[in-house]
Amino acid sequence: MRYVRSAIICALVAGGNQALAAGYGLKEHSADAMAAAYAGAAATGTDASYLAYNPASLADVDTFDVSLSAVSIMPSSKADYTLASTTAGTPVSGSRSPKAFIGSAIVPDIGLRYRLSERWAVGLVVSAPWGLKSKYSDDWAGRYYAEGTQLLTINAAPTISYQFAPGLAVGAGLQVEYAKGTLTSAIDLGTIGALYHLPGSNPGAQDGQASFHGGSWGVGFTLGAIAQLDDQLRIGLSYRSPVHHTLKGPLAFTLDNAGVGAALRGATGLFTDTAAKAVVTTPDLIELGARYRLSERWTGLAEFDWTNWSRFRELRVVAANPAQPDDVTAASWKSGWFASLGAEYRASDRWRLRAGVGYDNSAASPANLGPRIPDANRTWVSLGGRYQVSDAIAVNLTLAELFNSNEAVNLTPLQAGNALRGSLAGTTKSGVTVVGIALSYRTL
Repeated sequence: MRYVRSAIICALVAGGNQALAAGYGLKEHSADAMAAAYAGAAATGTDASYLAYNPASLADVDTFDVSLSAVSIMPSSKADYTLASTTAGTPVSGSRSPKAFIGSAIVPDIGLRYRLSERWAVGLVVSAPWGLKSKYSDDWAGRYYAEGTQLLTINAAPTISYQFAPGLAVGAGLQVEYAKGTLTSAIDLGTIGALYHLPGSNPGAQDGQASFHGGSWGVGFTLGAIAQLDDQLRIGLSYRSPVHHTLKGPLAFTLDNAGVGAALRGATGLFTDTAAKAVVTTPDLIELGARYRLSERWTGLAEFDWTNWSRFRELRVVAANPAQPDDVTAASWKSGWFASLGAEYRASDRWRLRAGVGYDNSAASPANLGPRIPDANRTWVSLGGRYQVSDAIAVNLTLAELFNSNEAVNLTPLQAGNALRGSLAGTTKSGVTVVGIALSYRTL
């Protein structure tokens, strides 16, 4: 029984890392692609930023080009929780209506392409394919489920392409990826102390905190092909492999002032600062894009992407401290898809305008949706323009709005990993405004 209680305690400490493993997909690698809600991104090679969607877009380079893109993600978020109680059934103090808990971010991207010969080209793209940032106050009512979460990835992909014939090219690249994660959550030491019959234990009133910081390098690959089927239709298909990470770093604890946590540490060895690790696998991704020339000025665009979030079935966190058993948290995420339609209008030799709409479905299982990753279905509406400053230089400006669905949260102590987090129920609401700018240069 003592081991079972220890395992439950450790589930509270480490289980929240599921947000780190599931990740959060970022498509904002190109301001130009974003202008059409990424419609046709896998079949386009206007500039080097499109390497992030399909390595075969290398074949569109004349001699050399470079693209610098920066996208500002500005979310709005709020939630209303009707229930927040400890496992003992007592109400949890603090605000039940948090706001602005999804963090803003600037997503940069740099791409370079260089033609070696008539058939061969090489390139490099550096992007951030996965990322997440959420932050709640330390005293909010859902603090036992989440306080802070941050995931940063940096992916460098050297790429090579071969053109079999005019209009038919393949490409391949190596992914070298760094991942860094930070996770904090409160610990209901009062409830745990009551479980151990410690005098003076008061559920929901004696909080500690757990904080995990981990980093890892991983390697994967990308493959792609682009084909110009006739004078009007061009299609592209690409694959991004999963990248396996073992995040390693310190797991640190802050204990309550009443001494409950210190007594538990002395009696069991739990809540002692230690090293920890968690195996994280980013999902593989298939992107299919198409461009159809409707007239001299108009081009229709379409995209369908599939992301294998179902790889994330569970998270196992292993602490170096032998007193803390492995924690296994069920996630049961499902594969996700994204679809978009767009149009491109060439207004003049200098101006090209783009617009698009898209839909991106949530990967999170409704049964496991929580405040750490407040995921939702998203509808994209975007537009933008590209201005050719000179034959060598072009600039892009893009604006997009994401309309997210309202999502219900219903977490109980009976779910895996939640035994000592209590109950939390309510609704999350969010939306995102995105602004992108880019500068492209090519040699003549």
